[in-house]
Amino acid sequence: MRVYSVLISMMVTSLLLESKSLELGDQQIADWQIKTAVAKGIKSLPLGKFMAEVVTPPKYLYSVTLPFEAQIKGVTVAKYDNIRQGQLLATVTGHDWIKIQQQFIQDSIELQHHEHVAERKNRLCNEDIIPKKQCLAANAEYQADKIKMATAKALLRGYGADEGMIERLVENLEISQSIPIYSKFSGKLLKVNVGVGRSTQPSEALFVIQKRGSLWLEADLLVKSARALKDRKQVTLKFSDERFKSRVLLHAPHINVENQTQKVRFSLPNNSKFLTGLRDMLEIILPKKALKVLKKSVISLGGEEVVFVKNSKGFEPVAIKVLGEDKRHYFIKETKTLHQPIVQTSVAILKSMMEGEDE
Repeated sequence: MRVYSVLISMMVTSLLLESKSLELGDQQIADWQIKTAVAKGIKSLPLGKFMAEVVTPPKYLYSVTLPFEAQIKGVTVAKYDNIRQGQLLATVTGHDWIKIQQQFIQDSIELQHHEHVAERKNRLCNEDIIPKKQCLAANAEYQADKIKMATAKALLRGYGADEGMIERLVENLEISQSIPIYSKFSGKLLKVNVGVGRSTQPSEALFVIQKRGSLWLEADLLVKSARALKDRKQVTLKFSDERFKSRVLLHAPHINVENQTQKVRFSLPNNSKFLTGLRDMLEIILPKKALKVLKKSVISLGGEEVVFVKNSKGFEPVAIKVLGEDKRHYFIKETKTLHQPIVQTSVAILKSMMEGEDE
């Protein structure tokens, strides 16, 4: 029964829109106070206003961690400080740090010993004083120690030791009681989870740094509005009293079932002053031509949005496609017919006359 009703409604709409124009005399137009105006063309289409939030891309967040349990000996920075690359953040110590240096020194001494043994035996082999197999064994042991030493250096680097510390450890065989932690990036220090005298657990985030880079703007748009945006296309945004060019980065791959919105992500300029977490109203403007008509000029006729256009024969109902809106206007798809004067007043009267004439 519902399908039948829909079909009847569509047939009525079609008949109404295809019927002849309403022919009214000057006196009738005056009596009904029917006024018209030509729709104004626009080159940019306001899509609407939505609540949006500034967020930091995950690639710009860096966590400073240690692979061993450590004790904090000193902290040289504070939360929200501007950090430069290579800046000292803290100084720590730990049992594992001492132990790994001791093992490294032991491996270094063994490497030097086996290197000297291999050199001595190679000379004796060259003079045919000892069998070649002794040289092969000595060289194999030396090569194995070199591999072990390379692994030990990699482990030291993983613990945070730089090349200078490793070189001094090799040359002086002197253990460092503490190890400095330097920042690998420039940026803003968002979190400081350490304090002097505190112990830390392996892989615990000691510092979180927001690296320098462009932020994102995310908004939950009604599905109809989200569909009007295409990924990678340029748009104009108004946010927090600033107007700027942006690009649509992506649409979320799902719809929020509770409010039928879709999250859309936009780029922000590199030089923007916005801070992460800022929430404000976002106005989206598309580089698209449209016609601007008053909302009171538009009326529903059999399920279609319709305006009445004045032509040489009278007033003709024309179906429109609404692309966007603001408080007072609809922005509609441009067609040749809609460049003619559009009725702005007494639209309901024309609709009644049209429906009565069709009956």
